[in-house]
Amino acid sequence: MTAIQLVCTDLDGVLLTSAGGLSRDTRTALADASAAGLQVMVATGRPTRDALDWALDSPPQGLLACSNGAVIWDTCAERVLFDHCFTAGRLEQVFAWAERSVPGGVLGLDSEHELVLQPGFADLVPGCWPHAVAACLIGRAGRGNRAVKVLLAHPELSAPQLADAFVGEAVSGLRATYSTAHFLEISPEHANKGESLRWAAAHREIPLTATAAVGDMPNDIPMLRKAGLPAAVANAHPEVKAAARLLLPSNDDDGVACLIRALLC
Repeated sequence: MTAIQLVCTDLDGVLLTSAGGLSRDTRTALADASAAGLQVMVATGRPTRDALDWALDSPPQGLLACSNGAVIWDTCAERVLFDHCFTAGRLEQVFAWAERSVPGGVLGLDSEHELVLQPGFADLVPGCWPHAVAACLIGRAGRGNRAVKVLLAHPELSAPQLADAFVGEAVSGLRATYSTAHFLEISPEHANKGESLRWAAAHREIPLTATAAVGDMPNDIPMLRKAGLPAAVANAHPEVKAAARLLLPSNDDDGVACLIRALLC
């Protein structure tokens, strides 16, 4: 097997414990990886601002893909390296689809610099991130603050049910996925963790065969399919386990740390 040079890991449910922090064992493994020249990239579905705030205070420093890969930051330089955002037309298409096909749904808009949620959205999502509230989301994104992801929650429909509705409508040029059962995440079709891993590997001049990816939810599957070594933690969704070639211990049993140690041996 090609020696792994880059590990791309999801954040919540994978790198972080169920309590939401980095364990001592994982912190040590990340430090060991850095010392050995093994690069670690975080790829998360978290909104851009929230993910960046976390990353700037936590290891590993380097590449951060947020909003399901729509934006890639260099946290050392604190600048955007790559983004894949909505056009105004595509954004209006999503809003129109949601209004037409999901009555009772509430929307959120994740842009390069803020997260704005319609009233009631946060009540449907436990542990919701810091955000602004606005009934009308049209006009919140624009030049210098482009839209990267639309969120959709519903008081009665789960994320998988909302995803089925989205697929049934065959909305072109867009991709729907989810990282929790509470809401659907809609992005431009090429904004996904798989494309962010492909871009990061090329940026670092690393072949994809020399990358590993670790995930737990369906939004992680594109990066598992791109990686040379696809892995899932024991607490992963069944579809993610099916896409993996390696099953690791759970996030609470330091699965990513176990992988790093194995790669450094």
